[in-house]
Amino acid sequence: MKQFPWWMLALAGLNLWPAVACPFFLFGGLHPFGASESAWVEGGLYILTQMLWIVPTLAFFASLELFRRGWERWGVVLAVVSLLLTVAMGFWVFG
Repeated sequence: MKQFPWWMLALAGLNLWPAVACPFFLFGGLHPFGASESAWVEGGLYILTQMLWIVPTLAFFASLELFRRGWERWGVVLAVVSLLLTVAMGFWVFG
């Protein structure tokens, strides 16, 4: 981890908070995108809801990998965009 500056680890590390909140998504009955009568639409909305915590968690690893490979700017951009998704997820779950 010494190959990353502390600010990059802090920025990317904030994207791990959705992994802590994943039980709320998996078992909490959250419907941030609404509900539907159709089972197919309901299944798609469930998958979309799960992406709210999976994508930031995967972006943590992807942003550090981009930074490590020399694409520092893209790593930081991915970490910031994922942080925005993390904040939106926090408002939907705890707001």
